[in-house]
Amino acid sequence: MNDVSLGQIHTRLERVERQNRVLIVLLCGAVGIAALGAMDPLPKVISVDEIRTHRITLLDPHGGIAAAWYSDENGGLIGP
Repeated sequence: MNDVSLGQIHTRLERVERQNRVLIVLLCGAVGIAALGAMDPLPKVISVDEIRTHRITLLDPHGGIAAAWYSDENGGLIGP
């Protein structure tokens, strides 16, 4: 091999190594952003001033109906 081809190989190898470093940084950044997105910092309690509804159904942990309340035509509450 002559000096020209060795120089070209050396230049190409440096470029590939630089691209690999950039890709590693991008990969680490993506993993970091994904880890931040996986965390759940929001509270599970919702607070509101008023809720208006005609029917409320309370579910048990298995998805079955534990209790249900609804209003009749006169505005009375019917439930368990």
